[in-house]
Amino acid sequence: MKSLQYTGAHVSALVASFFRLVDAVPARRLIHVPAAGYSLTVQDIWDARAAQTEVLRSAGLRAGDLLLLAVGNRPSCVSLFLAARSLDLAVLAVDSRTPPAEIRDLCARFGPAGCVVSIEHASVLGPLLGTLSDGLVLIGPPAGTHPSPPARYDGVALLKLTSGSTGLPKAARTTDAQLAIDSRQIVAAMGIGPDDTQIAAIPLSHAYGASVILVPLLLQGTPMVLRESFVPHQLPSDAAAFDARVFAGVPFMFDYFIDNPPAEGWPDSLRTLISAGSRLMPSTTRGFFDRFGLKIHSFYGTSETGGISFDDGDAIGVADTVGRPIPGVTITLRTEDGRPAISGRVHVRNGGVADGYVGESGGDFCDEGFLTGDYGTFDGEGRLLLTGRVSSFINVAGKKVQPAEVEDVLREMPGVRDVRVLGAADQQRGEQVAACIVRDRTAPPLTVLTVRKFCSARLAPYKIPRIVVCLDAIPMTARGKVDRHALDEAVKAAIAGFPEQLC
Repeated sequence: MKSLQYTGAHVSALVASFFRLVDAVPARRLIHVPAAGYSLTVQDIWDARAAQTEVLRSAGLRAGDLLLLAVGNRPSCVSLFLAARSLDLAVLAVDSRTPPAEIRDLCARFGPAGCVVSIEHASVLGPLLGTLSDGLVLIGPPAGTHPSPPARYDGVALLKLTSGSTGLPKAARTTDAQLAIDSRQIVAAMGIGPDDTQIAAIPLSHAYGASVILVPLLLQGTPMVLRESFVPHQLPSDAAAFDARVFAGVPFMFDYFIDNPPAEGWPDSLRTLISAGSRLMPSTTRGFFDRFGLKIHSFYGTSETGGISFDDGDAIGVADTVGRPIPGVTITLRTEDGRPAISGRVHVRNGGVADGYVGESGGDFCDEGFLTGDYGTFDGEGRLLLTGRVSSFINVAGKKVQPAEVEDVLREMPGVRDVRVLGAADQQRGEQVAACIVRDRTAPPLTVLTVRKFCSARLAPYKIPRIVVCLDAIPMTARGKVDRHALDEAVKAAIAGFPEQLC
């Protein structure tokens, strides 16, 4: 058996797990790159890690430093993560399309000692420290962004960025052990084994992609089919070519295939379909099942906790739940005073919960777990139903409106294909309800009056939208989440340009 020549202060559990694959199955193909026509073996990844480790070490990065990876779904993302952990570097992973201005902001907030970026971004960010493969370079922190003394992340493996939907993103500190516990619980709940090739259509820089795709590859050698972004017309052929069984996606991906079914039909091998990131609508689950005969399984988790619950059943009628707690996870529902309740805020305990946010202590990390921003309740079968968000309430003259309640009503209205409800500023009442609607183009046009009339029979007056904005589609971020900023801007533009929409 080979010995692990390790360069860090201690042996990373994830690096050690991958090294066991190097010893046992070096020729196993783990990363399939159909766009370039090649695959990377376990040994290929390990050898790339060695070369990248040398570049990082030669640039002066040391244990406890932070490395920002703006790599995205490039083939070298796995070996770079292993290289960082081989030197005991903490990793902050962001999308490869993150603009330079945002990378500067992240550097100023979290203080990385180095950044791996695409070569075209290097000249506008920081000094060149080294050249890597895959069109990537290592640069120093942009001028004016490096704190003194430098930030230290001893014992941290990965900083998981939150979505930042209600403010600046935070970063949750996670260790090797927490990442491993989380992913082992997830793959056990989903039934994902070493031989189950996955379609990597979601960003591996996101907590969802890391937990479900990246870390299982490191721990148990679960292969992936990797593209830099979601390419829907290639996904069926990718699945067929590599006999892929698992597709972890987000709702809009499945909606795409409902509207644009593959000419050759759904791939026979691709049977485990998972959705997370945003609410999976019952209409999407039903529509996909009716067209392809397969159920999409809801997965619920957060950056702070890892995986929380999973719907492993085949019944379509319970599609609006996010399933039962993953084995190893304990969920309690709490009222505002912190006491357990049958309906309340979701508190999560498990070995994968992060240690806390960078620069903060306590707060919602409490009672050996994390108090999420979600409200929920359990049905009679022990399945969790999410009923709203703490931060999303709209305050109309002191009365709270839950957007999900208004959205559910509007989705029942003829001619409404999709909708998101949010709050808009109102000088007299504090906030007012705004509805961003995607209209079914085969149905008659909608007006503010018809929308309000429909809602008036089903909602209290203060819950009825005063602003209606028609969109071609709900805007999404690269991570598959609703782009709240884009929705806010659409509402502001509607108010500024069409004051007659105000009732």
